[in-house]
Amino acid sequence: MRKLILATESFPYGRGEKTFILPEIERLRQHFDITIVSHANREQMEEDICAELPGDVKVVCLGRPQLSLFDKIKALISMFADRDGRVELREILKGKCNKGERFYQSLAFYAQARGDQKKLRKSGVFSGEEPFIYYSFWYTYFCYSMIREKNRQSNIRVITRTHGVDLYHERIPGGRQPFRHQMETRLDAIVFACAYGAQYYKIHVKDSSTDSSRLHVCKLGIEAPKRQMPAGQEEERELLSCSNMIPLKRIQLIVDGLAQINALKIHWTHIGDGSERQKLQEYAEQKLGDQGNIRYTFTGYVEDVRAYYEQNQVDCFITTSETEGGCPVSIQEAMSYGVPVIGTAVGGITEMIADNGILLSADPDQGEVASAIQRILTLEESDLQKAKAAAYRKWQEEFDADKSFDRMYQVLNK
Repeated sequence: MRKLILATESFPYGRGEKTFILPEIERLRQHFDITIVSHANREQMEEDICAELPGDVKVVCLGRPQLSLFDKIKALISMFADRDGRVELREILKGKCNKGERFYQSLAFYAQARGDQKKLRKSGVFSGEEPFIYYSFWYTYFCYSMIREKNRQSNIRVITRTHGVDLYHERIPGGRQPFRHQMETRLDAIVFACAYGAQYYKIHVKDSSTDSSRLHVCKLGIEAPKRQMPAGQEEERELLSCSNMIPLKRIQLIVDGLAQINALKIHWTHIGDGSERQKLQEYAEQKLGDQGNIRYTFTGYVEDVRAYYEQNQVDCFITTSETEGGCPVSIQEAMSYGVPVIGTAVGGITEMIADNGILLSADPDQGEVASAIQRILTLEESDLQKAKAAAYRKWQEEFDADKSFDRMYQVLNK
């Protein structure tokens, strides 16, 4: 079997990447001898390793590079002596703003990559001369560390995925992703989670000399559901949202929208946790507490969201996110169960909603949100069935894990 090294941020520790990576590993292991190189921090490593991880998949945890002042000074000297570093400096100087912040970010990126490369060599994961694929799940410093190693070894092919925080310039301080041109010219493939991301890259990042045939769109997918959502039997309609409770998810907009609905009984459930939870609970109580037709439930973090769909009625799914890097798994889950979706026109969401729900504007107001909720939850039975069928069909055609893997395997197999 061919050897594949899968570099992750924290998986199989922590819980952030599990939903995305585990289904792919289950299929990759049929074709590759897999070693996971995890960069989990100490806190994440104290958590139990993913119980569903197949026993034949090896795990090496390098941790996050801990850089001393001496490490940063050495990296600074090396960066000025390195061609990649000089290219980076020229690109920063050509920029119009935030030069100091951008330089510091690039230096930290470079130093982390150097530290990771040293750990990789010591780990022995690429000992021997047989060819192997290094598959980085993120377009970040540990992708660059292997690109640097590729200069020393001809038996390496390097492929990376890119999603959101590692793709869009505006998602990071300084407004510029570091070392992109130095990496892309030596990568064998760059894989995007949605067509929107690939188009953004071509416009804002791609070097003019880079061959577009190395850029691929392979959407992440999820497993088939065990049932299709039945028609609601109760007068009260069930609205579901699922996301981290952080400002960019704009959950407050859902509260504001529901506060404008008076003639419809709705039970809204939000799955997720985060820094804004207490604030949002207080806001919901203030806006909805005395509104007799609206009930709401904040569940906190739920390990298996799909189990919620198996055991509960869901009539509509909603997200009011300010930004999305790819095609959210939360929407994929809803569509797989045949649930109509309401979502904002940002990132990959624009590719997910057509006749299976309502695509809001990128920055909707509470009136637009309220109108969309009412329209979906009061659909005539025939129109509702069409929307449910369209939702399932969208999942089946674009986000079925088997089909998603087939597309990714074609890239890896090249």
